[in-house]
Amino acid sequence: MTSNPSNHARYGGPEMAIDGPKTALIQTLLSRRSCRDFSDRVIDHQTKHLLFTAAQSAPTKSNLQQYSLIEIADPSIRQSLQQLFPSVTWAISAPLLIVIVGDLHRTQQINAAKGHEFRWDAADAFLNASVDASLALGFMIAAAESLSLGSCPISTIRESTAAIIRLLELPKGTFPICACAFGYPTQKHTTVSPRLPQSVVVHQDRYQPVDMDAIHGYDQTLTEVMGEPKPRYPERYGMPRESTWSDNLARQTSVRERSDFQSSCEQQGLWRRDQMD
Repeated sequence: MTSNPSNHARYGGPEMAIDGPKTALIQTLLSRRSCRDFSDRVIDHQTKHLLFTAAQSAPTKSNLQQYSLIEIADPSIRQSLQQLFPSVTWAISAPLLIVIVGDLHRTQQINAAKGHEFRWDAADAFLNASVDASLALGFMIAAAESLSLGSCPISTIRESTAAIIRLLELPKGTFPICACAFGYPTQKHTTVSPRLPQSVVVHQDRYQPVDMDAIHGYDQTLTEVMGEPKPRYPERYGMPRESTWSDNLARQTSVRERSDFQSSCEQQGLWRRDQMD
């Protein structure tokens, strides 16, 4: 008897394999879950080398490789990060902490050395570097999972973009995208977070209207599996009768967050309005 993909844990069903080839890679990816509780076990140099090699094995726009990975090992820098972001101390104290950086600086330096001016459209260049960096991080996370390491990306660092730029001495042409914590989990079995049904995310030939009934069904599934989520911005919107994923999405995206990110990027010579005129 074949299984129904919608019954997989990734969609809120029981923990079971889906139809199709059941390779080790597929099983690793489908069972991936964020880890926020790491043991003190050290990640050795060889393992870190493998993780970085996996990151650099990701596809990259025209082989330009416009990203950098900064390993945070200096205790004083970690202490500064703890002070900046006390809500994610568990991540900052992880055995391996990486800051993922979009890097057009290296490209610009090569251009200058070759006697050429960097002339790419500002928005497209920013997006290229962001995609390159994101793909590299995805490969690094997948490799970590295969080595029984847990991980969790942290976008919180963009709440103080200017401070991160100063702390890590990021040159013009670079910008912080996120951090990612890696380590050996203290708990081996945490819940797989269900995702939106494929009927909402996967379109055929043309973009289809958003199916709000499916969204509400996902709200119910996520609550059944993960519990009712803590409501966002209760001081602004009050306490809902029932907190759901979609309600939190609407609450969170109705409030401007990380207001210094664009201005900080502009200070880095990126995304300037005069470049986009």
